[in-house]
Amino acid sequence: MTRFGASGIVVLLTLAGCVTGEQGEESESEGPGGSDASATTDEAQTSSTAPTTSGTTGEVAGECSVWTQDCPPGAKCVPFDSTGTGVVDGTRCVEIANPAGKAGDPCSAEGGIVGLDDCDAGLLCWLLDADGLGTCTPMCGGTPASPTCEGGLVCDVSTGGLLPLCLTTCNPLAPTCPIGQICIPSMSIGFVCDGNVSGDAGFYGDPCEFLNVCDPGLLCAAATNVPGCDAPGCCTEFCDLSLAQSMPGMCSGAPDQECLPFFDQGTAPPGLEDVGLCGIKQ
Repeated sequence: MTRFGASGIVVLLTLAGCVTGEQGEESESEGPGGSDASATTDEAQTSSTAPTTSGTTGEVAGECSVWTQDCPPGAKCVPFDSTGTGVVDGTRCVEIANPAGKAGDPCSAEGGIVGLDDCDAGLLCWLLDADGLGTCTPMCGGTPASPTCEGGLVCDVSTGGLLPLCLTTCNPLAPTCPIGQICIPSMSIGFVCDGNVSGDAGFYGDPCEFLNVCDPGLLCAAATNVPGCDAPGCCTEFCDLSLAQSMPGMCSGAPDQECLPFFDQGTAPPGLEDVGLCGIKQ
C-alpha cells in the first residue's frame, strides 16, 4: 500500500518485518517481506495450511478474526506467518500459553513464526529478534472502524488489516523510539515506533522494498525519488520543511533532490507539519 503526497512522493506503507537485522529474510508480499515499493498489494491471502502442533503454542483449527476474537475457549486469534519467513499473511486460532506473558513481558515465538507465541490473549509477541524473542505487544481492541488502545498507545493497522497493534507515536524529525526501533509512517495516525529490520543495509540510496528496512531517519521511497536508484525503491532521508529554504542542500541527492512535504497540504497531524522527505519533484 502506498501513500501519494502532495509532492508526488510514493512511500511504501507495508510493514517490512519484525526480525531484527534479517533484511534478506524479509522478502515476501506482505509484512516482513519484499514487494514493489510503488505497487504493493493490500489483499493479503489467508492460507489454510496449519503448522505442526508443538508445546503450549499449538495450532487450533480454523481461521478467525483478530477484532472479534472468535476462537474457542482457551485460544486467541493472532496474525499468522504461514510461510515461516516473517510474513503475516493470515490469521489463526492459537492456544493461549500457561503461564502466559502480559503486556510488556519478554516473549518467544516458536520457530520465530509470528503468531505462535507465549503471550496472553489480546497480545502478540512482536519486535522479534533473530532468535524469535520479542515483547508481548497489545493488539487493538474495538472494531476496524473504531479501534481502541490503552495506556496512551495508538492503533496502527498494517498488512492489509491483518496486523492491528497498539504502538507509540513519534516524530521522525525528533524520534524518541527505543533502541532497535524506528519511527515510520502509520496509515492510522502519523508516525509510530516499530521494529528496525535494516540490518547491515538501509543507508541512503540502498535498495528497499518495505518501510522499515531503512536506517533511522530514512524511509523507503519509490525509485523516481532517489537519484541513481535502480530498484523498485531506495532509502532516502526525512527532512525539515522549515529549514528547506535556508538549507537547500540538506538532501544527500541535492541538487536533484529537495525537501518535499510528506503530507498533503492541511492533512498533517498536529506537530508533524514540518515533516518532509527528500525526493525529486515530479
